[in-house]
Amino acid sequence: MATDQDSIERLRAENAGLRKEIERLHEQLGRREERTRLILQAAIEGLHVIGLNGEILDCNPSFASIVGYSRSELLTMNIGQIDARPPDEVAAIIEEIKAKGALRFVARHIHKDGHAIDVEVSSHLVRSGDEEFFSAFSRPITEQLRRERALRESEQKFRAIFDETSMFISLLTPEGSLLECNRTMAAFTGARQGEGLGEPLWEAPFWGGAAGAGQHIKACVQKAASGVPSSCEAQIHGPGGRVATLELKVKPILDASGESVLVIAEGYDVSELRRAEAERATLQEQMIHAQEATIRELSTPLIPLDAGILVMPLVGRLDRVRIEQLLERLLQGVVAQRATTVILDVTGVPMVDAEVADSLLRAAQAVKLLGAEVILTGVRPEVAQTMVGIGIDLQELVTLSSLQSGLHHALGRSRGDRRPVSSRHREV
Repeated sequence: MATDQDSIERLRAENAGLRKEIERLHEQLGRREERTRLILQAAIEGLHVIGLNGEILDCNPSFASIVGYSRSELLTMNIGQIDARPPDEVAAIIEEIKAKGALRFVARHIHKDGHAIDVEVSSHLVRSGDEEFFSAFSRPITEQLRRERALRESEQKFRAIFDETSMFISLLTPEGSLLECNRTMAAFTGARQGEGLGEPLWEAPFWGGAAGAGQHIKACVQKAASGVPSSCEAQIHGPGGRVATLELKVKPILDASGESVLVIAEGYDVSELRRAEAERATLQEQMIHAQEATIRELSTPLIPLDAGILVMPLVGRLDRVRIEQLLERLLQGVVAQRATTVILDVTGVPMVDAEVADSLLRAAQAVKLLGAEVILTGVRPEVAQTMVGIGIDLQELVTLSSLQSGLHHALGRSRGDRRPVSSRHREV
């Protein structure tokens, strides 16, 4: 009997211990359930439990707040009443979740006041014993979608500017490797999509291989990568022999700490400008030559007086250049005018040195070879003394004291008066 009683007591003690353990486990499970409930109640994301036929079985306050209904109202509703999609689409989503077990999708819920709310839904099929239902978490993404749309629109605008501008634009790494070039540059160079990406800009074939061009561009890019904007000029080549002169402006793109994270190279087509500058330089040079020619003509005027008579009054200092111009113009005039007499008037020449006197003598000899006579007028006494002093032989020249005397002599000869007054009769 004692043994049976001991066994009973031991069993009672064990049962009491088991009951305490069961109570502890129930209490622990209750605390876990309460903790889970509190977490779900406090969750920012909306939780809703949906039956297989779409009825709303439960929801947390966040979900009720998202759609604007109270929890009690939602528990009388079907998910189709707050989903903006047609019923057949809602049914298709339910079937897909059943088939896959879980699905993440974007839906549009209708708020109680009628406005639409874009939400991202993550739904799972849950099996608990014989019961099946959907557990779904949802979060509003209307603002996120708005920002994404705004970002896409902004990107489209900048892409349009990047591609449609007439500038040649390249985006580079700080090391100078090509990340992207715009449509204008690709179209001109004939580059295929992706061609040259990752390669240094200065090694691209479209610079034409001109001596020093690559190093020039490289130095420009490296300077910009150091944080200092730079510029240079280069010729870019395209298919069919197309060539454009670009003024490259290379700038760094800095991060918040001031470090270069990208480099942008903007090429402005200055071909027409350089062509216009070259044309202007050519026109200026032509204008200068024309002005010089005019000045030469004005400084050595050749005046026809009568049939066969030319007068060339000389004014100012005679140097080698003017003397050469004088001789050229004089000989051209004699031939063009078929002159028989040329009067060189040196009244306005302040000084006659050996070189000038010798040049005048050569001019007379050249004119004589063309069949015309040279009369030298306006020789002042000091000029005459200088010419005699340096040994200039004036025997071959008719020398008269004034232009008037020279004209009288020339007119007399042209009218048949051949009386000599030249080397045999000189006026002093």
